[in-house]
Amino acid sequence: MVSPHAPRVVSAPRCAATALRLLVVVLSAALLPSLAPRALAAQQRVPARPDSVGRVDSLSPDSLAARLARAEAAIALLRQQLAAESQSAVRTRSRFALELDGRVLTNAFATSNRVNSVDVPLVALLPNDADDEGRVLALTLRQSRVGVALSVTEVLGGTFQGDVDADFSGGASSGPGDRRLFPEPRLRTARARVIWPRGELMVGSETPLISDLNPVSLAAVAFPGFVAAGNLWNWLPQLRATRELGAIPVGRTALRWAVQGAVLEPFSGSPYPGEADAVDAGERTGRPYLEGRLRARWGEPSETPASDASIASGGGEVGVGVHHGWVTATEGVRRTSRALAMDARVSITPTIELRGEAYTGRLVRGLGGGGIGQNFGQPAAAGEAIGPPVDDVAGWAQLNVQAHPLLITGAGCGVDRVDDDDRPLRTRNANCAVHLLWRPTQPIVVGAEYRALRTRYAAGGTARADHFNLAFGFEF
Repeated sequence: MVSPHAPRVVSAPRCAATALRLLVVVLSAALLPSLAPRALAAQQRVPARPDSVGRVDSLSPDSLAARLARAEAAIALLRQQLAAESQSAVRTRSRFALELDGRVLTNAFATSNRVNSVDVPLVALLPNDADDEGRVLALTLRQSRVGVALSVTEVLGGTFQGDVDADFSGGASSGPGDRRLFPEPRLRTARARVIWPRGELMVGSETPLISDLNPVSLAAVAFPGFVAAGNLWNWLPQLRATRELGAIPVGRTALRWAVQGAVLEPFSGSPYPGEADAVDAGERTGRPYLEGRLRARWGEPSETPASDASIASGGGEVGVGVHHGWVTATEGVRRTSRALAMDARVSITPTIELRGEAYTGRLVRGLGGGGIGQNFGQPAAAGEAIGPPVDDVAGWAQLNVQAHPLLITGAGCGVDRVDDDDRPLRTRNANCAVHLLWRPTQPIVVGAEYRALRTRYAAGGTARADHFNLAFGFEF
């Protein structure tokens, strides 16, 4: 007789069946909240067939198998789309990522009197006669620009960055061929840089090392603001090196010092006298331009670096630079081109920024408008080919305020004063501007600027011109 307290022996098939039923109960409890509404909706839409009562369809819309099948189909479709996009995307030959940026800009402008360039005036011109007012009203897209950039890590132990920037301001705006209607492309800057933790090497075309800053403006893109009034802007081929020296604590911040040097294209902006091939007088010397700069930076790098269309949100930089070069004035006569410059960009607050440059120099027209676009003065005698080298003192400053995250306003002035003893044609040029830059919504950008130019001549008095510019475009 079997004792009622003896342990019961359960067969293996019965254990498996019990475990299977337990698993079904657990899965049903977990999936019931999500499946119940769909099952109820399906029952409301489709009446149950008599032969389907009590049967479970593994391929029903609410089954796990159906969900898995739909997920696999979606993944397969996504793979096809990614493969098609990969085949149609624009690629570089090196397979590195390439970034495209630019600004399509329409400028409507009105100029009151004669100027050297009606769309981006630098100096005012004297009237030809009493009735020659020189008024101009026009529109142009010449100041649109486009650029590409490339960044690659682990190159020569550092990071490689390359970029090219171009616009459509080639040729004179009033030249033949309707250039204002059909603008010509023009290379602005092209840089190849290798950046290390404490150094940088750059090869390409860039502004002079001693004048590497431009004011904010949507009206002066083809030629940066305050050119011929203190801003040396010319994009010159060069080799530039930077070496970090270290940091010095000053209060709550630290000054990060660096020394820079550059070897530049010896461009003077004046043709060699009597040269049939129009070789530049600086190139004729067979010697490059040399520049050096000592800079100090403070604060954290801004997420939005300072540019001609934005201000930085913090920190600042101050630099002192020197320029030295040579210009062949006449056969066997070589003159020295030199300059001592200072530049600064200071974030007074996160929304207020002051930037500017100043220099004193000689024969610096080739750096971009120095000497009010003059290298030599007027000859003293009829037999002389050129006059004495032009010395000048110039500078510009601009205060910008970001009153709203989408709005930047600012005002500034630049002045270039040439030594009267050098017998220059233009003795003084002043340029003052007030601007507004508004980004109402991406990618739209709108700008307005008023510029007053006053250019004094050695003979003929002072020429005056006012320039109004409205800009509308989009950025990408």
